[in-house]
Amino acid sequence: MKRSLFTKLPLLVACSLLFTACGGTSASSEEDSALETESASPASTAEQTETEAAVPPADPNLLFEDEFNGTALDESKWSLCPEWKRQGELDIWEHDMTSLDGEGHLVLRAEWDDQKSRVKSGAIRTYDLFSAGYGYYEASIKFPIAPGTWGAFWMMCGDVNSEANGAADGVEIDIIESIGNNWGACNHALHWDGYGDAHKQANSGELYNHTIYDGQFHTFGLERTETGYIFYIDGKESWRVDADQCAPCPEEGYLKLTVEAADWAGAGSDECIAGLPGEMLVDYVRVYRQKP
Repeated sequence: MKRSLFTKLPLLVACSLLFTACGGTSASSEEDSALETESASPASTAEQTETEAAVPPADPNLLFEDEFNGTALDESKWSLCPEWKRQGELDIWEHDMTSLDGEGHLVLRAEWDDQKSRVKSGAIRTYDLFSAGYGYYEASIKFPIAPGTWGAFWMMCGDVNSEANGAADGVEIDIIESIGNNWGACNHALHWDGYGDAHKQANSGELYNHTIYDGQFHTFGLERTETGYIFYIDGKESWRVDADQCAPCPEEGYLKLTVEAADWAGAGSDECIAGLPGEMLVDYVRVYRQKP
């Protein structure tokens, strides 16, 4: 069961509060008197107390949350990534590959396009809608086994293309990538100093000690602090990068949830084509000021 931060109060409570704000019995209409009597009755007071007790307080530590309820993407939080080619000619992000399933999940789909001989896949981001700096980031994701493709939860922080001050200026943070999903691998990574000749990176290498391809949801987290980066899978630390390996980036970053493919990963192979379509499901995304 998902946790909801806000619960609508019954209309009766709202009316009672409105009446109180309007000055009690200063209005002499019979309707107001009747409302006052009803609001003050023991049964109504008990109902109000019970309802208020059921409303959880807002968490001041929580900066961002989406549980992907409903059937349409919340455009106040996310936008569809531009329909860009990715990783060469064998993948393109297409808007119709992103949807909500109506059961509380984001669905990012990957399909093989026979006509164009490439993979088409879904991707969303919080660009120009939400960004944050130091803090804790977490998503609950169910990854598919789809050779040649991978899903990712990642961030673009500051100016990643800057080569002036290393990662302090900007860094791409791959909180999780399901590269090598068909042989049970996944990884974390950091990229900085652009994507050209000066490019630098730190990579966890292939991680095999996590059974994230069992058809269940798993949590993937990142703690960004002034001293470095700590990565988590299902609440357990899976990789740590200190400041001497990659300078902490104080700049804010936006979030991305994507699926893509590449020839070096096996896209376009018979195994890839036979393994598609595939769907990456996201149950929630949360961002906190500090790790809860």
